[in-house]
Amino acid sequence: MKNPIFRNSLILIFVVALAIYVGFFYRKAGGQEKMAADIVIQNAAIYTADDDNPTAEAVAIKDDKIIFVGSDKDAEGYIGSKTKTYDMTGNMVLPGLTDAHTHIRWVGQRETGLNLQGIDDLSETVQKIKDYADKVPDGEWIVGVGWIEKKWKENRFLNKDDLDPFSANKPIVANRAGEHSIVANSKAMELSGITKETPDPPGGQILRDENGEPTGMFVDNAMALIRNHIPAPSREKNKRSLQAGVDFMARMGWAEVQQAGGNYDDLALLKEMHDEGNLNVRVYYAMLWGEEAHKLLDRGREKTPDDMIDVRGIKYFADGALGSRGAALLAPYDDAPNSKGSVLIDPDEALPVMEAALRKGIQIETHAIGDYANRFTLDLYEKAFKAVPPEERLDADPRWRIEHSQIIDPADQKRYKDLDIFAVVEASTVKGDLYFAPARIGSERLKNAYLWKSLIDQGIRFSAGTDAPVEVGDPRVEFFSLVQRTDFNGFYNDDWHVEEKLSHDQALKTMTLWASRAAFQEDMRGSIEVGKKADLSIFDKDWMKIKPIEIMDSETVMTIVDGKVRYQR
Repeated sequence: MKNPIFRNSLILIFVVALAIYVGFFYRKAGGQEKMAADIVIQNAAIYTADDDNPTAEAVAIKDDKIIFVGSDKDAEGYIGSKTKTYDMTGNMVLPGLTDAHTHIRWVGQRETGLNLQGIDDLSETVQKIKDYADKVPDGEWIVGVGWIEKKWKENRFLNKDDLDPFSANKPIVANRAGEHSIVANSKAMELSGITKETPDPPGGQILRDENGEPTGMFVDNAMALIRNHIPAPSREKNKRSLQAGVDFMARMGWAEVQQAGGNYDDLALLKEMHDEGNLNVRVYYAMLWGEEAHKLLDRGREKTPDDMIDVRGIKYFADGALGSRGAALLAPYDDAPNSKGSVLIDPDEALPVMEAALRKGIQIETHAIGDYANRFTLDLYEKAFKAVPPEERLDADPRWRIEHSQIIDPADQKRYKDLDIFAVVEASTVKGDLYFAPARIGSERLKNAYLWKSLIDQGIRFSAGTDAPVEVGDPRVEFFSLVQRTDFNGFYNDDWHVEEKLSHDQALKTMTLWASRAAFQEDMRGSIEVGKKADLSIFDKDWMKIKPIEIMDSETVMTIVDGKVRYQR
């Protein structure tokens, strides 16, 4: 450059600009230059799930990352002129909570439609269906969700006779909690072509009365006989349901949900929500077996650059639910001696898919509740592992999962460890199932059911999900269940095996770090550490110190995902 005055002017401008940048983005504290944060949270009870630094008072966030974890005093050095500060006045801050097993669109459908969850009386359930149906025009399908008979004094399922008196021209279907059985009224069965002569499909059952007439209850694969005739929701309605589900989970304090079986149509809607800035929780996504699974194998794993969406799994169902006697057992049901439940997987179809998944880095997760279903699934996994040795796999550690892991024979518990399978349990189901489980499988089999602590003690990789909308999808309920293992009144009996409850630290990691590990994310999130994603769940009571039942009185204060406040009370 020939003009020294011009050159010196440029140098001066650069120095001034650098000084402004440093002054704006950095602050001096403790003798070190520190970057000014976007968000600083102080005066909090922070539980990090990091064994090297388990508690803290403050955390600082820049963009989507945690840049500081420590004391309130040291956090002052990260506060700049544009930093948003939050004085938590002792509120509890946790790593962003992860629901390791949920059905996000179904949650939204529950929140926006006929919600029958939490009604402990048969007549009240029927009345709520009637009140809803009275507002619906003749000919329009009515779909409800969430009913459960576990506390009804009648101790029976809903049937068509409960629904027919007020619905002669309105087809009604109501999903039992668990999503493995439905009740349909006579109009719905008429439109679906169901008669006394309709046979049970493979892997399913039509419940019948003493004369062989369908009662209206359809279990597992038999549900499709009705569901295939329900008009598909519009794209717009599905998007509203997904948004309602996402917003509900963020409001509850979840930072990530792990979708247990979905499809590419819903995925496209989630991507739209993400592009619009409305995806308020992370979504780790598994496609449902069948056509969607084959699409995933063809297309491969995909994720957004910010890791808000990660598509990496295939979901199978090995059996049904214990409550509807669809869970596949090694020995007959105590209260149905002619039944051992149903196996829903064709191994000849599943095994090639599983082998391809190993070669392409796709995770397999399989719903297995009964002890036979767990053994059957382990057998399939073991065959796939033998067919595709580690050197032929895209991921040497495939982290395959069994969802629910509800009744596991002792010999198969050892196989979980030997095959390094994740057990992803459903904690909150205990307070409901253990009212009827003794009748289904008896006290002896319950010794190997709903295992938590003993699985962890054996070194089995462990996590938990809500299975919402089967359960509410409330992290307070899940944490309470993990550390208390009673109902909300403190009731339990010997069949509940309260010795299987977890410590508070184990419960915290189950819902944070271990759930992240089940999704290959433990290096990115799951604990509050510098360099990890800024996902935080904040509540107004300290779950680690208060009595377990008091957890239910706490409220979500804030949910932060990817460095952004997604929900604030």
